[in-house]
Amino acid sequence: TVSAKAQAYPSYWSRLALSNQRAAGAAACAVNFPAWGSMCNRLCEALGDGNYGYSSADHEGLAFIKFFGTEIEDLDLMAAAIIEKEGTSYEDLVEPVRLLQEYEIMFWDAIFEK
Repeated sequence: TVSAKAQAYPSYWSRLALSNQRAAGAAACAVNFPAWGSMCNRLCEALGDGNYGYSSADHEGLAFIKFFGTEIEDLDLMAAAIIEKEGTSYEDLVEPVRLLQEYEIMFWDAIFEK
């Protein structure tokens, strides 16, 4: 069953992309990806401890989680470069970044509810 609650997050990402709000997307990634990566790393280590059917964190079944658990070097600098190039102010970034974080919470809540 499709959940509207789960669709808000990808829909808003699409909206930002289609309206060429690259700075907002870059800022949101710089804010959110470190937390997402840390969570993925912890999950990969926990699943790879041998108690959940994976022999190690390097098991191919954990490749997706391991990929996102790897730090993206200079992510903040890449985001800053896009924000500067676009000439976007802090004030213009606050709302879209906040909305993306709220929509992501809605996404995961919807997944949990299913």
